[in-house]
Amino acid sequence: MQGVAVGRAVDLTKLSGCDELLKELEEMFDIQEELHAQNKWEIVFTDDEGDMMLMGDYPWPEFCNIAKRIFICSSQDMKSFSARTKSPSCLESETTTST
Repeated sequence: MQGVAVGRAVDLTKLSGCDELLKELEEMFDIQEELHAQNKWEIVFTDDEGDMMLMGDYPWPEFCNIAKRIFICSSQDMKSFSARTKSPSCLESETTTST
């Protein structure tokens, strides 16, 4: 999975919280139970301005309004990213909202 950028979409308004999002992402990328494994993966997202933040930094309703792209990155990639300030190699999912 590392180094492969895969774009998919998920409608956050159909989900009730972070746990459902994790399950949806696990199914989407066929990595069941791996996102719940501690220290293996980090879920980060970008907003309209391209700022990258960790999932869980905001309450769910606010997260749904500001998240534009979600990235699943290995913890190792995130450590490298923090040190180099370059974009990590991650799996990617765009968010959508129904109106």
